Amino acid sequence: MFLKKISLCVMTLLFASVAANAQNNTSSNIGSLVEVHKFDDITTNIYRYPFASLEWTDPSGGLALSGTQAKRNVRFEIRKDELVTGGALELYYTPSPALIPVRSHLNVYFNGLLIKSLPILKEHLGNKTFAKIAIDPKALADSNQIEFEFIGHYSDICENPVDSSLWLNISAQSVLVLDKQQLHIANDLSSFPTPFFNVTTNTASTLPVIFSDEPDSNTLKAASIFASFGGVLTAWRGVDYPVLINQLPSNGHAVVFITNDNRPYFLKDYPKSTAPTVEMTDIPGTQSNKLLIISAPTSEKLIEAAKALALGNVLFNGPVTEILGYTEVEKRKPYDSPNWIDSSKKVYFGQLTTFDGQLSANGIEPAPINVQLNLPPDLYFVNGSRVDMNLIYKYTKPTETGMSQLRFILNNHLVRSYPLKPDSQQDKISENLPIMGAVNLFGTSKVDASFIRPTNSLTFDFDYSNIYTSKKDECTTQAPIPHRVEIDPASNIDFTGIYHFTQMPNLSLFWQSGYPFSIYADLQETAAVIENTKDTEQLSTLLNTLGRIGAQLGYASTNIEILTKIDDDSEDVLEDKDILVIGNIPELLKDNDNVAIVLSKTEQAISTSFNSDNPNRFDPDKKNLNTTIRTRNSNGLGAIVSFQSPLNSDRTVVAMLSDSPEGLA
Repeated sequence: MFLKKISLCVMTLLFASVAANAQNNTSSNIGSLVEVHKFDDITTNIYRYPFASLEWTDPSGGLALSGTQAKRNVRFEIRKDELVTGGALELYYTPSPALIPVRSHLNVYFNGLLIKSLPILKEHLGNKTFAKIAIDPKALADSNQIEFEFIGHYSDICENPVDSSLWLNISAQSVLVLDKQQLHIANDLSSFPTPFFNVTTNTASTLPVIFSDEPDSNTLKAASIFASFGGVLTAWRGVDYPVLINQLPSNGHAVVFITNDNRPYFLKDYPKSTAPTVEMTDIPGTQSNKLLIISAPTSEKLIEAAKALALGNVLFNGPVTEILGYTEVEKRKPYDSPNWIDSSKKVYFGQLTTFDGQLSANGIEPAPINVQLNLPPDLYFVNGSRVDMNLIYKYTKPTETGMSQLRFILNNHLVRSYPLKPDSQQDKISENLPIMGAVNLFGTSKVDASFIRPTNSLTFDFDYSNIYTSKKDECTTQAPIPHRVEIDPASNIDFTGIYHFTQMPNLSLFWQSGYPFSIYADLQETAAVIENTKDTEQLSTLLNTLGRIGAQLGYASTNIEILTKIDDDSEDVLEDKDILVIGNIPELLKDNDNVAIVLSKTEQAISTSFNSDNPNRFDPDKKNLNTTIRTRNSNGLGAIVSFQSPLNSDRTVVAMLSDSPEGLA
């Protein structure tokens, strides 16, 4: 059931120092560039990737191996526009002091190929040990796996695989070193989104967006659609859109929006377009940087080009594609985001997987099986709300002694545990999970609604009780058999009957899922207002925001309304929209005494912040005070404000304000 959301005339303010944000923008997942080598006009960069930046490491950033968990692996990706010419694995590891030297060793595999067997010597026992392993670039692919196999022995007879003396720790100080060369790829749109967006490695993308002059509303709408589509492509990796006016970036790829009458200096001689066109070309004077040119006869036609690219209903091939016929797709329905589950019907676990084998695990101690469940953010749980889950799972038979069990964990909270039966290999459980809402009237609810979030992790942890016995005078050594566990893809969870309702404003929902704009995945009931289109930081903030919302929804904002000028007709446009404001808030949206008072105080606080670019805003006689506070806030302040739309009580305004470009960043 779809209920209108209630917007209250309340404002939430978030001030944040940009210095911390600027530092956090440098992801630990990005390898640090340490050297640049140039031979015969070929540039090779040497990158160092800490183990903590690779996938599947422990929370410490390293790997812990044991007798029961003797094999562990990590993963890393290589961009399609990069060529690895060499490298090495700088491995730091510490073996248990109780191991038998030489008989104990560590095997290292790259993509299933054994490349090194490291014997554990007497001097290594209990000490941090270093080994450098060369990498054959021929063994690498786009997606790569490094596997470590621990062969540990502590006794000549009667070894117990669960003995606590069997361990080897691979340190987080270990580093993967890669010599990489940037490839000059062909100008072929069939390879899109490569090289403009990174969709293989776990690093964020940066793609400058170029306008020839301050963009009009149509050009900015086309750029907004493209930016949100980039968010869909990069997903959790993140994307940043610096905006440039009439200039090329100093390095890297870029996208430019042009019309026949409005183009930057470096494309003055570009042929005039007769239809919306997308072209990939080289940036002059660079070896491998590419320029994506989105052109059209008029700015209105630029929107068609952006939509065709985002929706994929035109075949893009070769260096240039003209869009001779574009067909509008049907508008999205409420809450049908591709990244959200459909709460109006049962959802099968097979629909929640993102890679093959996600619902299975094997080993003496099988790894937990995890699936992600993204819910519409305004599901409203009350006492008496219930979620049905039909769970079908298979497992190898446990021993009759001990307590083997399956634990069902929701967002790190234990919900249920089920025994694994020694006489069975399959079980089916139908759970009716009562939800505890804001007030628990009867004390019988089992799942607190606060455990449930827009993005949820469902964990199924099969825990086998392995019992090993030995006698003093005689013993029998038995090799443990790895277990195999599976969650049947036909298992399902059912949220039907849960209401959509929340009180507004709620900036946490905006941050988590772009709400309320994201109720419609194509943002058809959203209007973005940005009046100062000369300010590149404001333009970048708009594009980055829509890129993030696109990543959260899995769909481009093809039907968003962009307003760059507020006039007499704006009220009619904005009345039935949720509104995203970048920069100054128009007077039209201050048409409420409470809103005007709070906003004026907010704007005053921002305008009088101690920004280092404006050291003389205050009384010069108060130099000490000015200096002290200016140092604390030298990078500017930003605020995100949300309030009820003065044009419609059922609509919400979210505004991003700042005292400086740094604050917007």
